Amino acid sequence: MRPYFRIRSTFSRDYEGNPTAGAVKVPVRNMDVNVRDYDVKNGLALEQSATNYLNIPINFNKGINELIDGYEAAAVPDNLMAQRMESAAYSLAKTFEEDAINALVSNSTVSTQADCTTDNVYSNIVKDIAILAKRGVDKNRMYVAVSFETETLLLQDKVYANTASQIGAELARNGIVNKINGVNVITQDLGVTEAGQAIEYIIYGVDWTQAIDEWMVNPVVVDLTTGSSEYIGASALKGRMVYADAVTDPNAVIVKAKVGVSAVEITPVAGLSGTLAESTKVADLASVGGSGTVTYTLPTGVADNDKFKISTNTVVTKDGTTGAGTYTIVVKGTDTASNEASATATIVVAEASE
Repeated sequence: MRPYFRIRSTFSRDYEGNPTAGAVKVPVRNMDVNVRDYDVKNGLALEQSATNYLNIPINFNKGINELIDGYEAAAVPDNLMAQRMESAAYSLAKTFEEDAINALVSNSTVSTQADCTTDNVYSNIVKDIAILAKRGVDKNRMYVAVSFETETLLLQDKVYANTASQIGAELARNGIVNKINGVNVITQDLGVTEAGQAIEYIIYGVDWTQAIDEWMVNPVVVDLTTGSSEYIGASALKGRMVYADAVTDPNAVIVKAKVGVSAVEITPVAGLSGTLAESTKVADLASVGGSGTVTYTLPTGVADNDKFKISTNTVVTKDGTTGAGTYTIVVKGTDTASNEASATATIVVAEASE
């Protein structure tokens, strides 16, 4: 899949200066024009709204230096030259896209929606679009970037891909996510956060993003034979680009990363020796959406589960009939949204004291 330049191509390019100089200035208004009542007799006092300039350092400096063996510069075939240039353009675009996503993620506000499922993904995105719109971001100047996994969930969401409608059936049939609540959708590999959480979607206003780039040295094929004893009948494609990506207001970007689960320990009852190790903790699924209760169970048919039960957050033996020994059990936790996680635990039952 060669096309890769999706998100960064939507960024603004409203800056002043030359990136090759090491920095540019981006105009950032700190207040809008003040509309006041006009006094016919005394007129209206003169005011001036201000425009600040944000200094953006050019922090990326990339180069290409690709050997073309067997051809001097003047003899490189057109098709080979086109292939190398296309490959270089793809590599640069891929790097640009990744850095643009990193800029969005590192300068944003965090979505408070629950982790996306086929039942809530459409609702999650609509709610966050509304939040961004209330902050003053025009939906016509807004984009939703979704991961491929989130796109799959959208196409299974009963509200979004309502196959009973003509539009919904077309979406489901062709696997297309076009717009959500009037906002254009981009599907892209969004990667993970620094904490390793999968990024589910990003909603951003283009007027608060900046893509800055300039060729410091335009791509050119040069001979390597002249003035060099190492290469014979060879040339190289060389070029150097400087660039930066910036978000001028984090409030114009919302990032939804998969929260995952935190851990709550299931403790053994008195009479069972030892404590459960870190690996035996089971996920607290209620923390995913910030609400809901968790029901812990010991599913049947797994190791020694039939000999134990769970009382509150405590593992206890059934009717005191379990003999001394080491037992392996599986603890499962399920929240009100039917999210589920499980962990394996080792229970050591001590000999009864005389």
